[in-house]
Amino acid sequence: MSLFFGEMRTPRRRTMLSAGRGDLLVVAATVIWSLNVVVVKVALQHSGPLTYSAIRYVIGALALLLLARFLEGPVRLPARGDRLLLVALAASGVLVNQASFTGSLALTNADNVAMIAATTPVLVAGWVAWRSRVRFRGRVWIGMVLGLSGVGLVVGAGHWSGWLGIGIALLNPLSWAVYLILLPRVLGRYPPITLAALITAAGALMLIPLGVFQTVVSPPHPDLAWLGLLIYSALGAVSLTTWMYLPGVRVLGPARTAVYSYLQPFLAVVAAGLIIGEPILLLQVLGGLVMVVGVLIGRPKPRPTTVAPSPFSTGGGKPAPRPPALGEADCQGA
Repeated sequence: MSLFFGEMRTPRRRTMLSAGRGDLLVVAATVIWSLNVVVVKVALQHSGPLTYSAIRYVIGALALLLLARFLEGPVRLPARGDRLLLVALAASGVLVNQASFTGSLALTNADNVAMIAATTPVLVAGWVAWRSRVRFRGRVWIGMVLGLSGVGLVVGAGHWSGWLGIGIALLNPLSWAVYLILLPRVLGRYPPITLAALITAAGALMLIPLGVFQTVVSPPHPDLAWLGLLIYSALGAVSLTTWMYLPGVRVLGPARTAVYSYLQPFLAVVAAGLIIGEPILLLQVLGGLVMVVGVLIGRPKPRPTTVAPSPFSTGGGKPAPRPPALGEADCQGA
């Protein structure tokens, strides 16, 4: 019966089902990351930010490498033409992103960091609209304005402190926007877990020297609770979310994926209230509702990324086609 109905699904229906699965994966990853903002904030009471980032990314990379080996076969080095791009992905999505994230959390409030991170959709949409020379529909920009307004309500109800930390936090959405813009160029060319493992491992190698230096200067003081937080940050917020996020970006495109970042400040405020007892104000709840409306209205149409075949496949020796430029597969007609 299921096979019969599966055969009767139209291409449009299959696209809608794939987009729904992609939305679910990205939302789930966003929830885990939102909780991780509070987890890292608590963990940094016992260790330096670079020490913590280096350790959790080494653990996360090892977990992804083992998972890729078990589910997808031997992990091979990337194709020579992709290596520089993977280094850029690791530098933007791991090194700069995590150094700015943990560094700003050590200097300012978690809700401030989450709010600044929520500017990613505007950065990505602006780049995509300029690069592709295709305009988004008005509802997309209206939704983004609503999302930013909701973010302002959520964090505006709280307290701002640590302007140095806020300045460092600005690197977080900038680096993540660069990561989302570059990522579609390699999606589909490697098995998903293998690609996640390669990027995460390269980023971990970049973080190790910084973590070692900070460990020598300021040794951590771990306890059992800190180890539990580290396991969540490494296996949940690194390995699991990376595995979920890459298929989501491939199905939805970077512009639609980035819109879900608006949800993170509200979810982080809720997590802070539940975990460390910070008050949740009525204005913050209102802001959360506005953000949800903004996400629902302002999501661009899903634009699956079409890229060259995997270098692991054994084809007939034909040259791989050029990966599409950003905008060719991500936002036309959105």
